[in-house]
Amino acid sequence: MSVSRIWLLSIAVVCQQASAQVTPPPTTSTGVTASDTATERLVDELVENAARDHATLPSLSAHESIISKVDEHVVFGKNTAKAEANVHIVRKQPEGSWTEIREFTAFNGKPVTPKTRVSLPFNLIDSFNDSENVFFSVQNRPCFNFALAARAGQDTPFELTITPLSVAGLSAQCKGDSGMARIDPATHRLMHLEFTHPPGTTYSAWFHAIDYAATKVGDKTFWLPSLVGTRVVIGKTPNEWTARYSGYHQYTASVTILPADSNTQ
Repeated sequence: MSVSRIWLLSIAVVCQQASAQVTPPPTTSTGVTASDTATERLVDELVENAARDHATLPSLSAHESIISKVDEHVVFGKNTAKAEANVHIVRKQPEGSWTEIREFTAFNGKPVTPKTRVSLPFNLIDSFNDSENVFFSVQNRPCFNFALAARAGQDTPFELTITPLSVAGLSAQCKGDSGMARIDPATHRLMHLEFTHPPGTTYSAWFHAIDYAATKVGDKTFWLPSLVGTRVVIGKTPNEWTARYSGYHQYTASVTILPADSNTQ
């Protein structure tokens, strides 16, 4: 299976000859210093978008269609499983991280109850996450070099190649990831993001890709994952995961208050 799919501010430095002072560069609403090249201005906006969406995105529910696969020579029986699920992406505190709750509704074409324990050949935990923050966050942005490819026309998506910086003194959160981002030319929102995490002691380089689509939730539009895919070799076992998302809507939990027992003091 091939997985190849899966967020411009200007700087003005004014030299005041009379006072010999320099006006400090403007900052974005997230406190990021605005930049002076087309590439950096685009990255500025992606950082802004990611921060804004993280702060304003409500808890969500969506339908999830999953294909999970491992190498057929390693696992006896079926090496590919298909599942359907309702996934809830819940944020318990404002601007906090999300918790992903998955309730399976079908496994290999057969209905299952939400409480059924479903075992997939390869399971990707928290497939809906802040993947854009790997590159486009205030904290992680200094870890990378961003190169903007030439475009064939005004309607062609922007494409950023992202490589890790190997500079002494970079903070500990710099993990050495590399990747590519494709950006919608009209809205400057992420259409596609992929990254490769360096290999570890028990797994190969971890490839992850996300497609994003404009999705209306309530009266607001967010660019949310429509397709998530990953590939990794763990030990000697190739593993693949693909999840498609649809039917996003705001998640609300209900509480039922029962009348008190009249005999209870």
